[in-house]
Amino acid sequence: MGKFVRTFGEMTKEDIQEAGGKAANLGELTQNGFNIPPGFCVTSESLSYHTEKNNLQPQIDAIAADFDYEDFGEMDDKTAKIRDLIANAEIPDDLYKEICGAIKILNTPEQSFVAVRSSVAVKDSSVSSFPGMMDTYHYLKGEAEIVEHIRKCWASLWTSRATFNRYHKNIEHHLGLIAAIVQKMVNPEMAGVLFTANPISSSRDEMVIEANWGLGESVVSGKSMNDFFLLDHSSGKEKTRKIAKKTVMVCFDEDKGFGRKEMAVAPDMMDATTLSEEQVNELGNMGLKIEDVFGFPQDIEWAFQKGELFILQSRNIRTLKE
Repeated sequence: MGKFVRTFGEMTKEDIQEAGGKAANLGELTQNGFNIPPGFCVTSESLSYHTEKNNLQPQIDAIAADFDYEDFGEMDDKTAKIRDLIANAEIPDDLYKEICGAIKILNTPEQSFVAVRSSVAVKDSSVSSFPGMMDTYHYLKGEAEIVEHIRKCWASLWTSRATFNRYHKNIEHHLGLIAAIVQKMVNPEMAGVLFTANPISSSRDEMVIEANWGLGESVVSGKSMNDFFLLDHSSGKEKTRKIAKKTVMVCFDEDKGFGRKEMAVAPDMMDATTLSEEQVNELGNMGLKIEDVFGFPQDIEWAFQKGELFILQSRNIRTLKE
């Protein structure tokens, strides 16, 4: 699409350095015909360009050189200063125009909300996932709001948690890469995760689905009790289910008109099953196909909107024991 922006259809899983792991995998899934909400990636080079044009790097380096990893309060303060530098600087005009052009192409009158999500990598490394380390923003609308949250997404490379993570993994900070995903917002009735191997037992013969009402954020963050479905890997069919008492969900913040909020689940939905047998089987079959694309058991985020299944993310399961 341009120097700094790539659509999902222009990327594959090989583009980790440019797009980060999440966006590269979305590109691979798009290339293979899976139902992915359309979107684009503002590549990892964009943050480097942003910091260079605003002469931020010397200031960032000076703050980072003085990190005391034993002082958590001080680390919070210093990483916040770096985030503020990145988030408050003006995006260079040519980069801004390219992003806004991509937003215009993506947006349609019937569904103008988007999500902005991070996609990370490590320079000259196969590392492409830091689950839960970076920020995601839902239900955004308008060029100014989207661009503001792209800057916030870049800045989240320097959350204290992400900074500590690089330190403990002996990854030099300048090797951290982050791209921003801008993607049409799915407004799901239910969402969750699918593991194509059992993440608890490490069994490759089973798959696991966890589901809740609303956005999958409540599932991946661990804030909710979720419905649990155990599937047979060879057939993709359901073996057993445990329906939880679901008390909290995440959804569109109607009061603000943008963003997400937590809310109580309606009493008549607390004990109701989120997924029909047909939907469980559809997820199981989809999971097997996605696993085949990547050649390794997958951790997949999904959502159902008006009965239509969307795949939001897929990555290798990182916790399996041999």
